[in-house]
Amino acid sequence: MTELETRISNVTVFRDGARVTRTGQTNLAAGAQKVLISGITAWAQEDSFRVKGKGPATISSIDVRRMETVYEPMEDKKQLIAQLKKLEGNRKTTTDEIEMHTSRLTYLNGMMGEFASTFGMVYAADEAEISQLTEIDNASGKMIAQTKKKLRELKYRLKDIDDQIQVLRQNLGTIESRKRTETFYEVEVSLEASKAGIIELEVTYQCRGAGWIPTYDIDLLPKIAKIRRIAVVRNRTREQWEEVDLVVSTATARPVEAVEPTPFMIAAYDPEEDRRRMATMASRPVARKKMAKRAPMPSASLMEVAIPPPPPEMEEEFAEVTETVSGIAVYEVPKPFTVPADGEKHPVTLIEEEMDSRTLHYWFADAMSEVVAQDEVTNGDTVLLPGKVKVYSEGEYIGETSLELMSPREKFKLGTRVAHNVKAKKKLVEREVEKAGIARGKLRRSYKYRLELENFAKQMIDIEILDRIPHSLSTSIEVNADWEKLGVDKHELGIMEWHRKVDAGKKAEIEYAFEVQWERGISINPPLP
Repeated sequence: MTELETRISNVTVFRDGARVTRTGQTNLAAGAQKVLISGITAWAQEDSFRVKGKGPATISSIDVRRMETVYEPMEDKKQLIAQLKKLEGNRKTTTDEIEMHTSRLTYLNGMMGEFASTFGMVYAADEAEISQLTEIDNASGKMIAQTKKKLRELKYRLKDIDDQIQVLRQNLGTIESRKRTETFYEVEVSLEASKAGIIELEVTYQCRGAGWIPTYDIDLLPKIAKIRRIAVVRNRTREQWEEVDLVVSTATARPVEAVEPTPFMIAAYDPEEDRRRMATMASRPVARKKMAKRAPMPSASLMEVAIPPPPPEMEEEFAEVTETVSGIAVYEVPKPFTVPADGEKHPVTLIEEEMDSRTLHYWFADAMSEVVAQDEVTNGDTVLLPGKVKVYSEGEYIGETSLELMSPREKFKLGTRVAHNVKAKKKLVEREVEKAGIARGKLRRSYKYRLELENFAKQMIDIEILDRIPHSLSTSIEVNADWEKLGVDKHELGIMEWHRKVDAGKKAEIEYAFEVQWERGISINPPLP
């Protein structure tokens, strides 16, 4: 059997996996031969292996096997194990001695107690002398003291042995922890070589532990948006991808299924169930859309410094993109690329393209003191996958957001920012408070507002202006407005909407009025301005 050394030459990264190709060459003699390709990651999928080759031979069969190799630590454990066995023997001997001396101490104490209880009667019968009591007491006390001393020495020795045993076991545990078992695949290829010569084999397999996520850099320019697609690749396959031909695909490795319909069951309305559902929805957190922050303007002292002409921009090479079935895009990176198996993020620039864009302005007069600008971008002919977006305006960073799945030619808005070149004010022009009619006993309050806009930009702007007036939910409160006179483009539940174009350096004004009537004794909540 010939063992073939291979290298990873080509990797196609899917969004949740990768297809890896290994290649290698060897010289074979004529006749039946077997070639072994080993060291393939355990993250490979066993049923995905495919083999093809070049040269004067025919592939008869392939056999894929999952193998395990145990790597033992270099340290010699025999000496430590021998020391541990010796210490455990010493511990048993010491424990036996402690038990013996403990029994002896118990016997001496019992003997002294019995002697003390019977000596009085013997002495009263004039069969013993006091000197005998003293002699026995001194002798027994000396034996008890010697026994206690021996017990202390044995306990100290036992503690020292236990400490040594613990250290040895920790050292053995450390050595055992360095022992590891590695799993890998090997492929045995059976060949029939028609003549001696060089053959080249190519092994392809899919593996888990790899993938990529899309990110975007979008620069908003007048009438166009320049979008750079970036693939953030991660490699956890335990195989190093060094100087490989890298291909990034928008396909997914997971299976897709067509869902079959199930019956649509309906039942009688249960108000208790509806209340539980509404309580659950009310407890969910509400997602709030954040406004992108504008980067700080340079100081006046920096702006006054003469800026030398910039050097010419470096040319960049981008991936070649092709579209396959069902809109799947494949990006071929132009140069060999290295992705180590470290699990870290490795960005790969794919392509840069231009899309149609137009700047829109927005102002809600009742809640916003400043006008904001957004860009409406029209997607091109390929899908934009969900991902994070860094947004720039004519090269200036303005914020970060995220992008949902965008179909070809779908429109989307991004780059929300404060429009410092447009000023907007809402002014209360007139307010009257009076009785509508003594006989009817009603109260009336009328308002007149003016919305002022001024465009300091160098070009005309499109702006969407919104404001609101009260909307009554009670028959005792009436809100009256002349909608035709107000000239609104749209109004619903008191929310008014205007669309205006304001030329560069020009102003625009919108005036509107309304009145509120209500029955005497009615309290309006929330109170009117």
